[in-house]
Amino acid sequence: MRVTITCEECGRRHRLERSITENGSIWIICHDCELPLRAMFDRQESQAPAHTSSQFAAVWSNTLDLGQTAQA
Repeated sequence: MRVTITCEECGRRHRLERSITENGSIWIICHDCELPLRAMFDRQESQAPAHTSSQFAAVWSNTLDLGQTAQA
């Protein structure tokens, strides 16, 4: 799984690729300002689809050529 954590102090984005097997916190240290950064992980929410395909099609149909994959 890829995780991006942005430091609220300096704005640097940190990208991690690690295996996450249980819910909880991920802690890292910002490489620029050396502050501790925490991201919370909840597996149930991460596995739920962000948008249904009909919502995606409604939002992007005028921007992307969705062809036959678009659903009304």
